[in-house]
Amino acid sequence: MADKKPALVLHLAGAPQPLHVALSAEEAARLTDRLPSLMSSGEPVALATADGTVFAVNFAQVATAHIESTRSDANAYGAPTRGTGFSN
Repeated sequence: MADKKPALVLHLAGAPQPLHVALSAEEAARLTDRLPSLMSSGEPVALATADGTVFAVNFAQVATAHIESTRSDANAYGAPTRGTGFSN
């Protein structure tokens, strides 16, 4: 079985595809309890990604969000295996 890693899945208002953000295990644990209040308040927040960088999310622009365990974070922002920038 493949190693599963936590990711924040953001469904942005007006965007056809969700955005996946690879999270550190610690950030995923912290965010699990905070996510409902962030969604209701629309608060912007900086999140620690799996590769040690920071990813900013403006929850006012997010339609829905959830945390999931993914099989691969190769295409997720903040994934150590993905590299930097917007291209793979």
